[in-house]
Amino acid sequence: MLVHPGPADPQRVQVVPCRAHPLRLRLAPGLPLDRAVAEAIGAAGFDAAWLWLQDLRCARLSYVIPAPPPGDGRVAFYSDTHLLDDRPRIVAAGLHLGQGPAGAVLHAHGLWAEAEGALRMGHLRPEATLLAGAAEVTGWGLDGAAFHRARDAETGFDLFSPCALPRSHQGGLPSRLLRLRPHQDLGDSVRHLAGPQTRHVAGLGSLIGTSFADAPDLPGPATEILILGRDGQDLRIASVGIEGRVGQGLLAPANPVCITAELLLIDED
Repeated sequence: MLVHPGPADPQRVQVVPCRAHPLRLRLAPGLPLDRAVAEAIGAAGFDAAWLWLQDLRCARLSYVIPAPPPGDGRVAFYSDTHLLDDRPRIVAAGLHLGQGPAGAVLHAHGLWAEAEGALRMGHLRPEATLLAGAAEVTGWGLDGAAFHRARDAETGFDLFSPCALPRSHQGGLPSRLLRLRPHQDLGDSVRHLAGPQTRHVAGLGSLIGTSFADAPDLPGPATEILILGRDGQDLRIASVGIEGRVGQGLLAPANPVCITAELLLIDED
């Protein structure tokens, strides 16, 4: 159990229903990735979305990984920015577009590599990442809810929480935006909330170290994670720790959230 600097919020799991509409978007080159994503989603008629990026060539890619606590009461922090500029490629990444005090804002975790480099992972800095050319991505436009970022008293970070919005589209698949607070078990929470009707589970966040069922564990105090898919009721994830080592595999039991986990569950209609 980690001790966060602020009082524990009594609502440990937030769930807001919404509708998810399949998207296939073309991202324009020459723009920072956050602008390219926001413009493409806006042109599709949505204010919020969850996207999957795969095999995208970049001119420049910037990211951070978890770092030890900064000494101000927070349980972990971010490293200095890592810059990849030797033909970097986003191997796979998940991101959601939500809203912050200054407008649209992204949260993205993923796997990437340079031309001749090893696989790396982290928290993407989309404002400092440029695509090498136009790219197609897939995902879901969200109607009826969005993630909003604001200061979180419990953890001391600016974090995303799902908020209900008026619906503006017809159709879509029944879905839920979720936020898990610290010490909620990721795997158990998804198994509890995702029923037999659940078609897709997407998510990213941080754990207090990552324990795999079929791969070496990664130590804490914090690891960043991205959900890659599911094997039955078990999550398959990618994770990176403070040493930069990347792990992939099935999530073992007892993997509590460190700071936050943000999820999208999409059900059959």
